[in-house]
Amino acid sequence: MADIKARERQPTPEERFAELIAIREKEKEIAARLHRAREEAQQILQRAREQAEHRKAQAHQALQRECERRRAEVQAQIEAEVQRILAEGRVAAQQLFQRAHTDPLLEKLRRELLPL
Repeated sequence: MADIKARERQPTPEERFAELIAIREKEKEIAARLHRAREEAQQILQRAREQAEHRKAQAHQALQRECERRRAEVQAQIEAEVQRILAEGRVAAQQLFQRAHTDPLLEKLRRELLPL
């Protein structure tokens, strides 16, 4: 009796064939889903790379603008310092010139050095 029940539980060759076909169909479906998931992942990765490159380019441009701004700022500071030094030099030269005209020995030396 157990032998009969065991035979009843065993699928027939047709049922086993149908199960194999169902398993193969499921494998194909899973493989197709896996393929689509890989393609989607590749697209996401490509978009992420493109965004990263775009952000990198933007950051580079921002850095360039900041460098130019700072360079111009430093150049303006240098120019102001040069003008200040030149103004001080002019004042000192003017004072020396005035002193040279008021000091008789310096006036004599000036005439000897710069006969005009």
